[in-house]
Amino acid sequence: MALPATMKVLGLVLRIFLIILIGILSEITVEMLIRFAVSCKARSYGEVVQIAMGRTARVLSDICIIVNNAGVLIDYLIIMGDVMSGSVCHIGVLDQWLGHGFWDHRKLLVLVVMVIFLAPLCVLDRIDSLSMTSAASVALDVVFFVVYFAVAFIKLIEGKIEAPRMSPDFGSKMEILDLLVVIPIMTNAYVCHFNVQPIYNELKRRSPQKMNQVGRITTALCVVVYA
Repeated sequence: MALPATMKVLGLVLRIFLIILIGILSEITVEMLIRFAVSCKARSYGEVVQIAMGRTARVLSDICIIVNNAGVLIDYLIIMGDVMSGSVCHIGVLDQWLGHGFWDHRKLLVLVVMVIFLAPLCVLDRIDSLSMTSAASVALDVVFFVVYFAVAFIKLIEGKIEAPRMSPDFGSKMEILDLLVVIPIMTNAYVCHFNVQPIYNELKRRSPQKMNQVGRITTALCVVVYA
């Protein structure tokens, strides 16, 4: 959700270039991770870290993964609350559909989402059980991209918005500081490495070549949607 805002800082050309570059680097590191995990017969990302750098590094890595996942979950719950129940700046979807009432209360909405949707998904033992929800999320991303592009194109034709900036502006210190914020946002969009090993373990007739193919298709799809 934060990726469209990066164009304001980077400009269109540099943003697309960095999305492609970070995607390529991410895919290379995923293939290196698979190769090392197969060679040392590790069955989890934690085992890979422990074999490479010791038990202390594994504990620190697990803590970082927990903090990262918790942060991402909180971010999406905040976004969901803003979209569905609204905020000071805009009206929520439920308020537009059903009017104002207890059903568009922000805290109640987040609680219902966690209990009805997230809790059952956490009970599943295998990652491949999430194939349908993952496919649905990708489809929704594509729909969001199409709607976003159509609205922006129409407003550009009507002259209601300016043409996108092609390159970053280094004329102020604030713009330079904004660049330091943009890079982590774009890098986080490709974070998947601690999920690679569980996915590899559940592949039918698994092999490094097959997992590399899965990684390349996924990365290419992400690059297309993000760009």
